[in-house]
Amino acid sequence: MMADAIGPLLILVDPQRGGVRDFADTLAARLGADARVEVFEPGLAVEPGTSVLLQYSGYGYARYGAPLHLLAWVRRERARMRTFGVFFHEAYTSGEPVTSSAFWVAPLQKYVAFQLARNSDYWLTNIQDTVQRLQPVAGAAPHRRLPVFSTVGEPEVLPDAAARERRIINFGSEHLRAETYRVGGDALFRWAAQAQCEIHDIGAPIRDPEVAATLKAHRVHLHGRLPSEAIHELMGRSMFGVVRYPPGFVAKSSVFAAYCAHGLAPVLLWSGAYGAHDGLQAGTHYLAGMPQAPVPPQQVRAISRAAFDWYSDHSVGAHAAAIRAFLQA
Repeated sequence: MMADAIGPLLILVDPQRGGVRDFADTLAARLGADARVEVFEPGLAVEPGTSVLLQYSGYGYARYGAPLHLLAWVRRERARMRTFGVFFHEAYTSGEPVTSSAFWVAPLQKYVAFQLARNSDYWLTNIQDTVQRLQPVAGAAPHRRLPVFSTVGEPEVLPDAAARERRIINFGSEHLRAETYRVGGDALFRWAAQAQCEIHDIGAPIRDPEVAATLKAHRVHLHGRLPSEAIHELMGRSMFGVVRYPPGFVAKSSVFAAYCAHGLAPVLLWSGAYGAHDGLQAGTHYLAGMPQAPVPPQQVRAISRAAFDWYSDHSVGAHAAAIRAFLQA
């Protein structure tokens, strides 16, 4: 095998379309012809000598987030695999109220996640919280924490601040964007007006009639779904990106990753404490909450640079290099 070859690599994903599939497709493209993405099916047979990298989020494989059939498949096919790795996008739920179904299935979710980690040759995840959950039970298997990367491109250098236009981007799934508008409320539109910024909405049309009417009333630019190249170009020439996300979990957000990769100044909306998580610090790498006045240009540039530099350690290339290192160890 050539020094940089990894041998055949099967990247397994759940049947859902969305961020995890985009993540896997982007990673496979960077790893090259040896890697291919395939949707998991219980009858799938692994070709002997093939390495398998499972992209794991329990709810993608099973309604209640505890895919025992997936675990049974891993045990059945394990001997055929040259190596078995897991990227834990999610491990299991916790802190749910007793009235929630998630509370009752959490032990099963833990069991599946723990067994996958124990059966792996290596594992990765996106936030430190998941590392702390899995490391005590995963044995000696090597692991890495790598926040997710942008699936809509990565500029090699920080785009020129002087070339940026006064735009606020709201990007992501329909649900995420609608929730961002609800949480931002009138304050978002007041800030945009004060800062003389246009709001640009990228993604599937929002069907909630109240939110849709608000966007129309405030003349939000509705782009709908765009190809990655167009999103990449638009973000590279904009100033801010807004998203509602828990600070302790934002390193697993591909939307936040895209903002950072393109050097936008992220605006993170949350109702609780912000704190420091996964190398991110409120006020340094993002604006915590909705600004009450125009943000000084020097602060925008400083946050843009800090977010871009934070992202560079876990770019697509960094992820691919980590996978290669595990496969060639």
